[in-house]
Amino acid sequence: MEIERSVLQVLLLVGVAFSATVCYAVLYQIPKQALLLVGCVGLGAWLVQYISLQLWTSPVFAALLGGVFVGGASEKLARMMRMPVTVFVVGGIVPLVPGSSAMATMREFVMGNYLEGLSRGTLTMLIASAISAGLVLAGSLLRQDRRGKRARKSQ
Repeated sequence: MEIERSVLQVLLLVGVAFSATVCYAVLYQIPKQALLLVGCVGLGAWLVQYISLQLWTSPVFAALLGGVFVGGASEKLARMMRMPVTVFVVGGIVPLVPGSSAMATMREFVMGNYLEGLSRGTLTMLIASAISAGLVLAGSLLRQDRRGKRARKSQ
């Protein structure tokens, strides 16, 4: 009974991650032919983050891995669909953004718990930094690979 409940919970979260990503993409007027792919990027990023949180306890490392996934998948899909990378990155990072952590930070400051607010705020900033570092890392590596292939072809 407990296993069925956790499986249903994860399936619900998968659906929410996908639909939140697609809804955000619609809000930002992403081209229609890319909506499902953007949803898949967001879903994949959430799954990478969720699985790495189950394996390791660091939310910062999990966010880094999620960012690497979004960066890599966005680069590949952008080439495949002949669209800008930002089409896939903007929607793809939605499930990774530490919104509840930022809200908890503000709540602690309003309640007067400044040390707890600083602690939560630091974690929020580290998670946001890890997401952007993952995006930059994956994008840089894939672009470097592409440049190397071009240089070998021209020789």
